[in-house]
Amino acid sequence: MTKADAQWQKWCTNFDAAERDIKTLFHNRHVWNSIQDMWVAGGADLQLNTIVQNWFIRNYVTTQATGIRRECDTDSRTSSLARCLRRLTEAPRMANRARFEGTIAADQEIADEHKAGQMRYFDTFALTPATDCLDQDRIEVSIAALHAASQATRYYTNKIVAHREITEEKITLAWSDLDQALNTVGRVFKHYYRLRHPGKILGMVTPDMATGWVQPFRSAWCPAGFWPEPATPALDTTLPDAPSRS
Repeated sequence: MTKADAQWQKWCTNFDAAERDIKTLFHNRHVWNSIQDMWVAGGADLQLNTIVQNWFIRNYVTTQATGIRRECDTDSRTSSLARCLRRLTEAPRMANRARFEGTIAADQEIADEHKAGQMRYFDTFALTPATDCLDQDRIEVSIAALHAASQATRYYTNKIVAHREITEEKITLAWSDLDQALNTVGRVFKHYYRLRHPGKILGMVTPDMATGWVQPFRSAWCPAGFWPEPATPALDTTLPDAPSRS
């Protein structure tokens, strides 16, 4: 195995980790949008409670903002999407035209008459149609797009979610900022998915979900006579015994 082969295998592993995370973020948004649609469809009969609504909102926003920040982080210790792109700029020859075309040529699921067209897609990653390695400037544009799109979510996460900074500034996050950031992550991911999987096209980032997932909402979650137990003191409020000096 050559050095480039080892680099490529490691890159693929990291990209696959980013893929799982990104698909989860899109899955979360689909669930959240569906829940909001339920609230609207239910109207006044739903008897929504602000405690429940705020709980859903806090969990969704915190999860999504943190996830977007995670995938747009170029720290060398991460396996984020942005870091995967940065690794491509550091070793642009590990994902070369020969590797790309060879993978397509060996793929029995792609009809022979379509393979030449699929191979030409490498031109979207290369400097010119005659270039064998990746165009670093194009990758930098993608990294910059991730950075720009995630600024609002990153700022909110750093100031509110990850830390509780003492400030008089009112820090908020618009729904549009959250959606646009995730859309950018998805767009960049789909493009480089075709570098990771030559000859394959990812139609949707949001995973398919079984239609039955909404059944708990159609059923009564609280049977007649059920009431939640009152909160009890946490066990960790009890101080441990002092260590013996014997």
